[in-house]
Order: sequence, then structure tokens, then C-alpha cells
Amino acid sequence: MEKTNYLEENDQLNQLSMNILVHAGNARDHLVHSLESLEAMNFAKAKEEVKAARQEVVIAHGLQTDTLQLEASGEQIRYSTLFCHAQDTLMTAQSEILIGEHLIRLFETFSKK
Repeated sequence: MEKTNYLEENDQLNQLSMNILVHAGNARDHLVHSLESLEAMNFAKAKEEVKAARQEVVIAHGLQTDTLQLEASGEQIRYSTLFCHAQDTLMTAQSEILIGEHLIRLFETFSKK
């Protein structure tokens, strides 16, 4: 592999990883705001923030999926600690959002009783 191509691929994967991290981080920020709203029993705001978190995850997941599809089609993607970290952050955000959504429903149910 030519040195220029390797550096270019490296830069592209790093940029992609950073974009995933930004959107996953935004998702986690929205989730924190959602949970804060939930603590204040502001269900509408909590739902709004968790919806915004989901939208950020969809963007990050799309970036990840595009990369994984390249590898599935036969294009070798080099190992990248940064890309692994981005995937971990995304997965964590997805799990936290799922729990947040359940908490909202639980709080709403118990606030009506």
C-alpha cells in the first residue's frame, strides 16, 4: 500500500470515528437532560430530549453501519482503537437511551396512581 493512501485512509477512519463520537456524545447529553427533566416530573421535556437523543444515535449508527458494510463487502478496514472507542460509546448511549425510555414510562405510570 502506498504511504499516501494509508495516511488518507487513516485520516478518513479517524474523522469517521470522531463524527460517531460527537453524535453519540450529543445523544448522551440529551439523555442527561431527559433524566433531569424526569427528576422534575416534566414528562413532555423528558420525552423531547430522549427523542433528540435517539435522532443523534441514528446518525452515529448510520456512520458505523456504512463502515461495517464496506468490510462485509470485502474491503479490509484496519483496526483502530479510536473506531472501537466510538463503537463502545455508541453502544453505551443506545443502552442508556433504552433505560431512559423505560424510566419515563415507569415514572408516568406511577405518577398517575
